[in-house]
Amino acid sequence: MKLDWVLLVQLVIVFACLFLLLDYAMRFPFPSRVVAPFLPPMKRWPVEQLWKWVEDGSPDPGFLRFFLRDPERRIPQGDEWTAAVDGTVLAKLTRDQRNFLVISLNVWDVHVGRMPFPGTITGYMEHGDIVDSDRSDPLRDEPYYFLRDKSSPKQRYMEVRTEYGLARIRFITSYLSRRIEFFHPVGSHLEKGQRMGRMLFGSTCVIEVDERYAFDVEEGQRTVAGETIILKNPVKAP
Repeated sequence: MKLDWVLLVQLVIVFACLFLLLDYAMRFPFPSRVVAPFLPPMKRWPVEQLWKWVEDGSPDPGFLRFFLRDPERRIPQGDEWTAAVDGTVLAKLTRDQRNFLVISLNVWDVHVGRMPFPGTITGYMEHGDIVDSDRSDPLRDEPYYFLRDKSSPKQRYMEVRTEYGLARIRFITSYLSRRIEFFHPVGSHLEKGQRMGRMLFGSTCVIEVDERYAFDVEEGQRTVAGETIILKNPVKAP
């Protein structure tokens, strides 16, 4: 029996279309596995799908590999301070003679934090407990929410002795973010741009310094950890 190549090709096309349609139907409204690799991260893994994975406890291995990436960075030479994390500047605040730079990370940002300036770790502290699932909390977007000792969100900060005085670097979790990890023990000296820790699944980083240091970034500005300059000419503390 002579093989009909035209018929065979047509059958292959039909079965491929059926497979694509079935895969799309099973994953709707999220991208199919065939299309997803060609999409940018925010389209490939929609936030609604990430919520579902977290709630089900079954994150996609491909997303986990993407999320845990840790690219090298070009650290500027000199005394300029650099961003601690990738993200968007949420606020610049002043309270009790301290300046705060608040940077918000989304789940598609790199979540490895880097030292904004050289310093020696003098201690770690934690506030809060395991975060709850009440995402409607009206205080969640309040500017000083990260300073409140509440059961949600969970936060951990690193206290650092620097040439510019005492500084604190806070990692704050969201509902998606269940774990905060700092890499170095108390007493370690870290250089600017050195990896210091990681947050899991989208959160906030707050750099706290003396009020004499006014940050040179604006709200809404995107930052890259270890590269974006957040203070151009810091003067060492007397």
